[in-house]
Amino acid sequence: MTELYDVNEFWKFMIRVGLVVEAERVARTKKLIKMTVDFGDERRTVITGIADQYSPEDLIGKRMMFVTNLKPKKIAGVESEAMLLVAEEESGRVHLIEVPKSVPLGTRVY
Repeated sequence: MTELYDVNEFWKFMIRVGLVVEAERVARTKKLIKMTVDFGDERRTVITGIADQYSPEDLIGKRMMFVTNLKPKKIAGVESEAMLLVAEEESGRVHLIEVPKSVPLGTRVY
């Protein structure tokens, strides 16, 4: 059974639209990609663990959703300043969730 939460827990998360402007594999890892993401008013470094299914080139130029108010976390020696949201099937297959170009960078997602 899925655990249920009060809606006020959801409102704590800041989900914003960002544009991936740079992406590269993280050395000595199999699944990690380091991205530079533009949120309109700032750029952040984001580490994502999808390199087994997507190449860095697949991500550049895509507008996607990111959780931006998590505490920074060092992953493979690189500080990640947000988290990419994806859709993941039970099999582990990951799907990118793209945002239309008409949505301005930095827009909050609810």
